[in-house]
Amino acid sequence: MSEHPPNDIASLRIWQQNLNTSLTAQASLLNNPNAANWDLIVIQEPHINFLRNTSANHHWHVLYP
Repeated sequence: MSEHPPNDIASLRIWQQNLNTSLTAQASLLNNPNAANWDLIVIQEPHINFLRNTSANHHWHVLYP
């Protein structure tokens, strides 16, 4: 065993945000260029439309519980 810890420690960057069903807040988050700085973005209370779906753009993958 090595006496020194490895220098290549992996990290996972997570952003969690409650949008309080706001379409404006969701659009702002989806189009935020800083979103690329995170590995995982978790949205609580997203905006749900009349078809009971949320919205996303081509950079996002929507997963429903």
